[in-house]
Amino acid sequence: MPTVGTANQQAQYSHEGVGLKEVSGGAKKMRYWTPDGREKFAVPAMRTYRMTRSGAEGVRDANLDKGWLLQKPTELKPYCPHCDNWHDNQKEIDTCGAKKKAFYEECEAKARKQRGGEVGERVDKLEADITDIKSLLVQLLKQKE
Repeated sequence: MPTVGTANQQAQYSHEGVGLKEVSGGAKKMRYWTPDGREKFAVPAMRTYRMTRSGAEGVRDANLDKGWLLQKPTELKPYCPHCDNWHDNQKEIDTCGAKKKAFYEECEAKARKQRGGEVGERVDKLEADITDIKSLLVQLLKQKE
């Protein structure tokens, strides 16, 4: 993809309905759309890439790698708050949320195991130990009297 800002590319963008917008400092913002239909204006993040197996190389807009589109989508996809991405339907969003919840529960279980049990169990043990220490102190004070 040629660099953004050439006269030919600006003409191509205006013909395709993609608007360029001037911002302070001379950088040009492009209009992108998210798969759920929201409009975004951002400076194109052009990155060079090289595919080792095929030997292909070139320049790619990293904003497209985020899932953004150059044209407004005709079929909108729902946004997933669990993975900050878009899915095809609500069922996939629910599945994604369940996977995320299971992963968090697994991580919490590992952390509890590493800590040596629940915090509540440790507090109960400390309270029992303090009670024992109090009774020993009371015995010592009675012996001194």
